[in-house]
Amino acid sequence: MLITFLTAAASILANSATAVAAPNGAYSCANIPAPKVHGAKVLSIESKERHNFTVSATPPLLLDDVPNLSICDVSVTVSHPNTGDKVVVQVWLPLKKWNGRFVATGGTAWAAGVGQYALAPVLAQDSVAAATDAGVSGELLTPGLWALDAKGKVNYNLLINFASRSIHDMAVVAKAVTQSFYGKQPKYSYWNGCSTGGRQGLVAAQEYPKDFDGILAGAPAISWDKYVVAEHWPQVVMKEAGYFPSHCELDAVTQAAIAACDEIDGVKDGVISNLAACRFDPFTAVGKRSQCEGQEVVISRTVALIVKKIWAGPKDAHGNQLWDGLTMGAPMTSLADTTPSGTTGPLKGAPFFVSDTWIRYYLKTDPNFNTSTIDSAELTKLFSESVRKYSDVIGSDDTDLSGLRKSGGKLLVWQGGSDPLIFPQGTARYRERVEKRMGGHAEDVDNFFRLFFAPGVDHCGQGTTIGAIPSNPFGALISWVEDGKAPDTLPASTPAKAKIQFTRNICKYPLVSKYRGSGDPNLAENFDCVKHY
Repeated sequence: MLITFLTAAASILANSATAVAAPNGAYSCANIPAPKVHGAKVLSIESKERHNFTVSATPPLLLDDVPNLSICDVSVTVSHPNTGDKVVVQVWLPLKKWNGRFVATGGTAWAAGVGQYALAPVLAQDSVAAATDAGVSGELLTPGLWALDAKGKVNYNLLINFASRSIHDMAVVAKAVTQSFYGKQPKYSYWNGCSTGGRQGLVAAQEYPKDFDGILAGAPAISWDKYVVAEHWPQVVMKEAGYFPSHCELDAVTQAAIAACDEIDGVKDGVISNLAACRFDPFTAVGKRSQCEGQEVVISRTVALIVKKIWAGPKDAHGNQLWDGLTMGAPMTSLADTTPSGTTGPLKGAPFFVSDTWIRYYLKTDPNFNTSTIDSAELTKLFSESVRKYSDVIGSDDTDLSGLRKSGGKLLVWQGGSDPLIFPQGTARYRERVEKRMGGHAEDVDNFFRLFFAPGVDHCGQGTTIGAIPSNPFGALISWVEDGKAPDTLPASTPAKAKIQFTRNICKYPLVSKYRGSGDPNLAENFDCVKHY
C-alpha cells in the first residue's frame, strides 16, 4: 500500500478569496532573478510560461485531471556548503489571477515532494504553489539511491535535507520568486501535506514557525525514529507465532471488533467511533465463521493471539511498551502483509516498504539485509538504536511550539482513527505532551494547535476508509488564519465506496462524537461532541 499525499481537489479547496489579475512585478516570468538563500548557494534558475497546461490524474498521487492551467513554472536549484547536494525547488505562479496566497506542498513516503501532482490542485485555486525534492531521488518506495554514500555509510546531509532543511529552503525560494514576479510578498503563506507531508508540516511548526501563517498536517509521520521501527512489529509477531494469517483471517477479526464496538456511539454505521471505549477481546471471536473471497474462514486461537499482540504493540523483554500497536478497526494487512512462497507455497511475511527500507539502509546499512529474520529481541535493539541515532535528525516531535504561538501561526492536524500506518495514539500523545510543555492548559494550546481524529478513516483518507473524511480541512485552516474562526469540528462525509453513506462533524480532540438518540443517524446534525461515553 502506497502512502499517499492527499491531493484530491477537496483537500485543497479554500474559502473564497478575491483573485485579481496577476500584477506586473519587476520581472517577467522569463527574467526572474535567482533568489538569495541563507546557508545555501543557488546553482541555477529556470523559468518558462505554460499555457492551457493539463496535469493528468495519476492515482493515488492525483485523483483527477487538473486542466487549463496558465502558469509561470520556475525551478531553482540550490546546494549547501560541503554537501555536494542539489536541491530543486519548483514554484508555480498563476499567470492570469492570484489570490495572494502561497501554499507549500509536502511529500509522501520517501519523497520530499511529488512535484506537479501536488502543485496543480493548488495552482487551480489561484494560489502560488511550491514543492521540493530535498536533493533526493524522488523515488517514493525506497531511499536506495541516496541513503548511503559511496563508502556505504549513512548520508546524513541528504537525510537532514529530507527531514527538515529543505522545508525552510522551499519557503525562502518561493517567497522570493513571488516577490520578483508579482512585486509583493504573499499575503498569507500555508503548508499542506499528509503523511511525510504532515511530518514536514510539524517540522515547520517546530523549527521554522515564521515561515507559514497556517499549517495543515494530515496523519503526520512524527516520531519517525520510533514508529517506523514499530511498523515491523506485526511481521515479528507472525514470525514468532510460526503462522502467517491470510488477509481474510485478519479481516475477519477486524470485522468482529467493529461489530462488537460499532454501536457504542448509539448508532450502527460500521465504524468504531470511540476507540477508548472498545474492549473487544479477539479470543471471543475464536471459532466464528465468515465468508471471504468465496471461502469459509474460521478464526483460530493462533490468529486471535497474533491479533492481540499486534494490537498491544511492541514491548521489550521486561514488558515495557516501546510503541503503539494498530488500533481496533484499522486494517492489519498493510503491516501484517503476507505473500505466497513461490507460486503455490505457504504464506510468508511481506514487510511494509518504509519500515523494511529504514531498517536495511539506516540501521543495518546493508541494502541486502533480510528483515524477515528479525525477532522480538532484535527489534528491541533496533528500536533503541533508531532512537539513539536519529531522534534529533528526523524525530520531528519537538513539543516546544512557543515560536509558533509567538508568531501567531495556526496548526491544524487531522488523522484517521483507523490509520494502519501511522498510529493515531502517537499523534494524540504528542498533543498531550505539547500541552504539558506549553503550560498544561488545553485551552491555551487550542489557540494555535488543534487536532481532529476521523473515526473509521484510513491513512490520509485513502485505502479501506469506511468512515467520514473531512471535506475541506484546508478551508477550515484558512478561516482560522484569515477570519479568526477557529474550528471546533470538521465537516466530513463518507467516500462513494462506503456501504453506508453518512455525514459527521469530526470533533476536536479529545472530544468524541455521539448520537443524540433521535433524528436521522446518517446526518451530522444529530450528533454531539462529548468528553466520553
